[in-house]
Amino acid sequence: MRWNEIYVASLGSWLPEPVPVAEAVAAGECGQEWIDDFGYESVRIAREGAGERWTAPPDMAVAAGRVAHERSGLDRSAYSLLLHGSTWFQGLDIWPAASYIAKRTVGASVPGLEVQQRCNIGVSGLALAAAQLSAGCGRGSAVMLTTADRFGGPGADRWRLRHGNAYADGATATVLSTGGGFARLVATATVADNSLEPMARGDEEFGPVSRAAGGQIDLTARGDAHKAVSDATMTDIRFGKVMQEAKQAVLDDAGLGMDDMARVVIPSTGRIKGPFQIHHLLGVDESETTWEFARRSGHIGAGDWAAGLEDLLVTGALKPGDHVMLYGGGAGYTITTAVLEILHVPAWAAAPAA
Repeated sequence: MRWNEIYVASLGSWLPEPVPVAEAVAAGECGQEWIDDFGYESVRIAREGAGERWTAPPDMAVAAGRVAHERSGLDRSAYSLLLHGSTWFQGLDIWPAASYIAKRTVGASVPGLEVQQRCNIGVSGLALAAAQLSAGCGRGSAVMLTTADRFGGPGADRWRLRHGNAYADGATATVLSTGGGFARLVATATVADNSLEPMARGDEEFGPVSRAAGGQIDLTARGDAHKAVSDATMTDIRFGKVMQEAKQAVLDDAGLGMDDMARVVIPSTGRIKGPFQIHHLLGVDESETTWEFARRSGHIGAGDWAAGLEDLLVTGALKPGDHVMLYGGGAGYTITTAVLEILHVPAWAAAPAA
């Protein structure tokens, strides 16, 4: 889908300091392969000091949203919607986290809705927000998209959820507006293959209560269970097909090629076995991706893309006229891609990210 007059007005984040993976190895929390094989140097882990209040994911999102709102220069009356996405527990069961976040960022009368498609919501949410603005729904001219996750507790060990993905803590916020911004949303594309959904379910039975309360979620085991009863080659082909189609679809809609992309914001997941990595599939040099940010931050769930784009801006890696691809993905299986055109480097990017 090619968009007209939809802009990225601002970004914001709440990211704890990176913790060296070597510390986790020394503490017996994970093995040396997280450094040697998967390539991580550090992971962002929220660690409050003595006497400090535990920061829940929705409060992380509020902090990121407030930064993004302030940077946008918009009035609260500009917002018609807040979308919130996450991949893990938000602090309470059967509770509207999006309403909590909306009240504390964009206002009590702005609808707050939660959207879920695992990690892909970090990019697919932009397409939903752009559709809202293009359709003229609501009275506002802006939409805020927030993400937040904090991994831990009995169910979600950041080192054991999925082998090769070091799950990080953090929150992000993106403001889209029809009134201008530092970047123009050129196009988005989403490609799905729902036959790949069992990779996230495995052979587990549905139950009346969450298994996380009494055990450890193991996404790797689920994937292995599905592979054991499926054609592994065809599964890989389906994954590759979705990934290639999503890349090409957004380029076609944008009227651009990969050579036109100055940078690509990729998932902050670890390296896969073998010499073939995501930048090979995209057809770019690894230095043109956000891998250096990824290996120092870890996989911030749905927040990889807003945080990665923010990092490119504050480190001076982007200039006016550059095109950037956001290459998302999430279990289900869906891939969403987006192309942005940088119009100017915002003033806030001259200072360290909040």
